[in-house]
Amino acid sequence: MDTAEQKDTRAEWLAKRAGDVTSTEISALFDLSPYMTRYELWHRKKNRLIVDGETSERMKWGLRLQESIAQGIAEDQGWMIRRMDEYMRLPDLRMGASFDYAIGDDGILEVKNVDSLIFKEGWIEDGDGLEAPPHIELQVQHQLATSNRKWAVIGALIGGNRVVLIRRERSESIIEAIRGRVAEFWASIEVGQEPEPLWERDATFIAKLYGYAEPGKVIDGDDEISQLAAEYRSISQEQKKTEAIRDGLKARLLTKMGDAEKVKGEKYTISAGLVGPAHVEYDRAGYRAFRIVWKRKGEQKGE
Repeated sequence: MDTAEQKDTRAEWLAKRAGDVTSTEISALFDLSPYMTRYELWHRKKNRLIVDGETSERMKWGLRLQESIAQGIAEDQGWMIRRMDEYMRLPDLRMGASFDYAIGDDGILEVKNVDSLIFKEGWIEDGDGLEAPPHIELQVQHQLATSNRKWAVIGALIGGNRVVLIRRERSESIIEAIRGRVAEFWASIEVGQEPEPLWERDATFIAKLYGYAEPGKVIDGDDEISQLAAEYRSISQEQKKTEAIRDGLKARLLTKMGDAEKVKGEKYTISAGLVGPAHVEYDRAGYRAFRIVWKRKGEQKGE
């Protein structure tokens, strides 16, 4: 397959995903996704936004190692596996899923490459029992629903040297809950019932969503805008004070360090190595220049 065909295939795959709730997105409808809120998912699906984000180094190496992890697990377990390149969907519900590997005719192998610290913090290990994070557990049930397969195994390589396997049977009660959430989600888009944002988590997405301003358009401020603006000013003033204190502490530390590159303490290490000068060129994307300018008392209305 040449490069052009690969790009076309990926474009088609991304377009299909834009019109479905996928297995990697379903946890947002249960407020359990570490990557996306229900509000962000709602707007992405409403506007059929095709997301093809940059791949991090961790993700890139995870994909590179996926084949080796899968083949190693299959060899240890005596399984016959194949890579599942197909995208499956339930068109009536607009649910879709991609997969890692098939195990025989009935099983799915979902491969994860997990940092040992992330495993310790996010996975539950209790004696002989082991649970993946909720968003992964929902992912495999969603995959079983869309593929109509009977069971799945979450195969995770932990810290590069330990494999854990979690077998999950098809759960009709969980699948029914997934189907219900997906149906409610698409119905809310049909009637334009937008979810309430989680303001702190959704802040970056909202800045992108409302990234355009009509030149010359002015609206009057109401009571809620006035209150929010006052809170914004108060937080900004506190932030400036905190930053000034932080910068002062940094200056004191640099004074103590002199020309040393590093300080080693019993419970800490401070690094302040030299980063040499460099010429950097880049294209800056457009953005809204947000700021609040407060009028002086004499300039306020009625004074």
